[in-house]
Amino acid sequence: MALFDRTARYLARGPAVLFPSDPADALSELLLRYDPAVRVKSDRLAFRNGVRLIGPVEVTPELAGKAGLPAGLATAYYASIVEQGSRATRPDELKWQDAERLIRGLAARLGGTVHDERPPMELDLTVSVYSARPLPVEQVITVMQPFFDDEIIIERHERAQDAYFLITEEEPPLFVSFFPPRFSTVKWALPPPALGQLRGKELSRWNVDTKYQVATAARELCLRVAEAGLALASRAGGMVIDAYGFPVEHPGDLLPR
Repeated sequence: MALFDRTARYLARGPAVLFPSDPADALSELLLRYDPAVRVKSDRLAFRNGVRLIGPVEVTPELAGKAGLPAGLATAYYASIVEQGSRATRPDELKWQDAERLIRGLAARLGGTVHDERPPMELDLTVSVYSARPLPVEQVITVMQPFFDDEIIIERHERAQDAYFLITEEEPPLFVSFFPPRFSTVKWALPPPALGQLRGKELSRWNVDTKYQVATAARELCLRVAEAGLALASRAGGMVIDAYGFPVEHPGDLLPR
């Protein structure tokens, strides 16, 4: 009973994702894309960003009642982190944010239901392009211009002149921010596990950003952001990662669900 109560407590706290049936094969494939070096131990998976995923958990009516879960859902997975305190390589707060992104990403791509006692974090529609190949800003503009409605202009970062933003005179539906390789070693900006072997290199990062929430953004804007990221990644020899931490390989990977 103690084990049962502990599981109910973890599920109640969240973040957790629930399914009407266990999407085991699809979930396993998706998690290998999230982290090609994921480690499996019994009923839990360990990722290189300090996040753990536990499951599958059979959601019985008794467990659902104790955990305050919605009725009619049969299987759950919940996330936790490796807690190391604020002096660690990555603060625990950032790991919990990754845990929530993972759960929300699984729900979005596999049709699950998110359960979390914490209010959802604000998550804008964005993709990040990581590359070990330097790319002059003029080439970036050439790639990005078809996805902007007006002529692109460069705005330099106030504190880091080798970082920049690509914007337009009028407020654009999307904009691009660039961060040079030295930013990839900063605690709050460490590259995601999905990059695989690329993660160990010095990486440039371009963010294709919007001001819209990822869960409610229009389909047309999702496609534009995904296509822009994929076009830039093709030119730079890099990878596109979505707001949840999963690779984007096709424009449809970014569609809201």
